[in-house]
This record gives sequence, structure tokens and C-alpha cells, in this order.
Amino acid sequence: MTLTGIGFSSSSIVTIDDNLCTDPTVSTFSSITCTVPPTTAINDTIVAVVVMDGSNSATAPSQFTYNVTNTPSITSASPSVVPVTGGQLTITGTNFGTSSISIFVGTTIATVISISSTQILASLPWLAPGIYPIKVSTTNGYARPLIQIEYSLYVQSISPQVGSLYGGSDVYIQGEGFDNSSLVTFTDNNNNVSCNIISIQSNQIHCQTTAAVPPVIITSNGIDPIYGYGFAWSPQYATVEQGAVVEWQWGTSVLLSTLTYKVQQVANGYDTVPLSGGFDSGNASSSGKKELNYKIPLFIVV
Repeated sequence: MTLTGIGFSSSSIVTIDDNLCTDPTVSTFSSITCTVPPTTAINDTIVAVVVMDGSNSATAPSQFTYNVTNTPSITSASPSVVPVTGGQLTITGTNFGTSSISIFVGTTIATVISISSTQILASLPWLAPGIYPIKVSTTNGYARPLIQIEYSLYVQSISPQVGSLYGGSDVYIQGEGFDNSSLVTFTDNNNNVSCNIISIQSNQIHCQTTAAVPPVIITSNGIDPIYGYGFAWSPQYATVEQGAVVEWQWGTSVLLSTLTYKVQQVANGYDTVPLSGGFDSGNASSSGKKELNYKIPLFIVV
């Protein structure tokens, strides 16, 4: 609404039928623009417009009418609950028009996909969990009644609550608001351990735990004091926690194309003879990797 008159200022307040006209902008001392508030009237109603500035006021008693016939009306909105990633919202009703439609979820604007005079399809934005009012803005003003939508994400239960330190436990998480972008991580404030997703429903996630300790990576990028790069493992020493996966990685450069590697267990850090029955990565190769899962803590010299 634009009001014209005299004596307006930046502190002027506008009310319509005793309700505040929001977002006032005073462009000159003779003009104010503001957003008309809603009314609960069910019939066409002539209402008073009042401008107040300090102890002074001016009233236009019959210059504005709430017109029911032209008021956009919402009959249904679906869904009423969405995950925090949003989704598509369908709003049906009357008098929407076919252009200049805006959908506000709280203070965040949604993306309008399609419009007709009786239906609007919108793509909802990402938002934190909570209940948000939805406003449908049209050329004839906001649609009524005001509606709400819930952004839902919560965990209700986790089963089982105890699992193997080495991973591999099937975990079922019950709750609400899950979708294909959901990730599951267990944390003790020091380490974050992922749970590999097996399946997801809106109210349940099935995942499988991984080892609760970080992996140890040993590469062939070490530097030997005599032969140089590629002739030593890096790191040379590693302390491995119980349940950790140790992975050796090797690959040769163009200059070392004839160099091959393998991993074998020996009795101690000084022995060079393979331990009978110890682990063995197989035939030596120019590139590859070997993984081992340790069931007990140990100290490795490589």
C-alpha cells in the first residue's frame, strides 16, 4: 500500500484495522509504502488506515477495503513434513494468478517450478529442523490461511548400542527426516568413525560400522640414505592400534620402472629372513597395495 499525505517522517507508524502495516518506507514527507497485514474478516470490509507519529495521528476511515473475492485462498498443501534438505511442495487453492508468485518458507524464498491459478509447485530450500510459516505472495497479496511446514530430522533409537571394535556391525537407526543425502558418523569427540550406508528409508537407516581406529598408510615414498627416493618405506616406524587396518602402498616412477616391491613379516626390526607362517603380500610388483587388519596392538618397523 502507498499512502500520500503530509507531515510523514521516518518514525511514522501505519496501522490498518488496528494491525501494523509492516516494512514501512518513507520516500518523502508526503509518501509512505508498507505491506498490508492480514485480516480475519470473512466478508468485504472497509477498514480505517491510521498514521501515527509521536502524539500526532491522521486517519483515513474509509479509503481501504479488504476484498474477499480477490483474496488468494489455500485449500491444501502437501507434504506437511519434509527432511532438512527440503523437497517439492504442492499448494492448491484459488486466485493465485499465473505470474509474479513468490513462496517464502520463514524468511527464505523457495524456487517456484510451475504456476496455475489453482496450483503452485515449488522446490523447498535446505533449512534447519523446525516449524516454519509459509507465505504465498501473489499480485493480489498474500494467500490465506497462513500454513506451516515442519523440517524434520531426529533420531529416536539406535540398535544395537554395542558393536565390534573392528567394525562390521549392522546398525539400525530409527527416526524421521532421513533421505539419500544422509550420512552416519559415530564420534567420541576425538575420532569420527563413519558407518557405511546399506539402505535408507525416511524413518530408518541401515548402516554397517567401520573399524573404530584410523588406518595406517605406509608408502614406498621413503628416502634411503644411500639409494635415495623409492628405496625405503614411509613412515619407517608406526604404532598400530588394536583393530586398525595397515595398508602398504607402492608404485614406481619412470626412473625406477624396474623396481618391484613386496611385504613380508620378519621376526624383528633387524631380521631380513621371512618369518615362517608370517604374512606375505605375494609376488613382487612395480605397483600395488597390501592391507592387514591387526587384532592386537603392535609396533611396526619397516
